[in-house]
Amino acid sequence: NSRHHQAVKAVGQDLIVSATAPDGVIEAIEDPAQRFCVGVQWHPEHMSRKDPRQQKIFDTFVETCRL
Repeated sequence: NSRHHQAVKAVGQDLIVSATAPDGVIEAIEDPAQRFCVGVQWHPEHMSRKDPRQQKIFDTFVETCRL
């Protein structure tokens, strides 16, 4: 479900890598200092019904927006 023709080359200051592909490509980054700041390099919307962890990304985003 990844698109490896584009990827994070260098992680910005204060961001952390929170997921990588088996080949080492960065798949997700986040800023732990922010309430909700996540960037993903895959398409969780394509997998949300198959994998509840994918749906959690959207659920957390919506809940954070409500606060």
